[in-house]
Amino acid sequence: MSVGAYPAYRESGSQWLGLIPAGWDMKPIWAVASCNDEILEETTSPDYVMLYVEISDVDAVSGISGATELAFAAAPSRARRRVADGDVIVSTVRTYLRAIAPIVAPPANTIVSTGFAVLRPRKILPAYLAYLLRAEFTVAEIIARSTGVSYPAINARASRHLGDSQIT
Repeated sequence: MSVGAYPAYRESGSQWLGLIPAGWDMKPIWAVASCNDEILEETTSPDYVMLYVEISDVDAVSGISGATELAFAAAPSRARRRVADGDVIVSTVRTYLRAIAPIVAPPANTIVSTGFAVLRPRKILPAYLAYLLRAEFTVAEIIARSTGVSYPAINARASRHLGDSQIT
């Protein structure tokens, strides 16, 4: 598929991005998407059955490749983030695995690990947000902000600044 050229371009102000179409704006991710909007409450019935997605269930090529059905009582304490259609999950631990995936028509009981940031598009098309978050320049930024050797992760301070990353 080929997309035609735009009539005019301008400097983005970002070295990695270069020129962008003249009519495009650049905004931080936090201006177009929210993060971790919904959680599974501690008061959830022990019998509640969830479809749990952990970091090892997500890969850079196929996205979500598996999930485990668990009762709330048997689930790990990290099984707490609710997802909805259009969300994008981004691993904040073991970032070198590139566990980033769009959420498409999930069952209502889908829960992901707290090792993911769940980004919910507000002022951006979900597919475009997923594309941007899976792009090499974004993945490189996520990996660069990770600390630790055997279990690298983005600390709370660094993860707040990920939202400062510019998107067009």
